[in-house]
Amino acid sequence: MPAFKPAFFALFLLAACDQTAAIAPQPDLPADDPRQAELLAAECTIYFAAVVKLEADGRTVNGNPTRGCPAEAGGIPADINPMVSVPSVTPGYPQTLYDRMVARGIPADLAGDIAKSKAFWDLVAKRDSLLAGF
Repeated sequence: MPAFKPAFFALFLLAACDQTAAIAPQPDLPADDPRQAELLAAECTIYFAAVVKLEADGRTVNGNPTRGCPAEAGGIPADINPMVSVPSVTPGYPQTLYDRMVARGIPADLAGDIAKSKAFWDLVAKRDSLLAGF
C-alpha cells in the first residue's frame, strides 16, 4: 500500500473540518451584554433565509452558514430580496457583514443581493442604534 504524503493527509483533514467563519461578538459591547445576543439572532435570520433561498433555487449550500446560530432564529422571517434603491456596501460593519456572509459559504451573487436587502440594512441600522446607546 503506498504511503500517504503528509501534504495530502493535511489537505484531507482540512477538507473534513468545518471552516465556517464564526460570528464574532461586537467589540464595542461587553461580551455578556444582552445586545450581543440580539445582534447575533438578527444576523442569523439572514443566514437561515439565505439557506432557504439557495435550496429553493436548487443550489447547494457551501459550508454551514447557520453554524453557531440559535435555532429559533430560523423561525424569524427575513426579507433578503434586493431593494430597488439602496446604499452601496461601505467600509466598516456593512463590509464586515458582507464578507462574513461569503466566508460562511453564501455565494457572492446571493450575498450581493442580500447586501441590497431590507434585512441587511435593518441589521446595520439596529447595530448602529444599539451602539449609539452604549
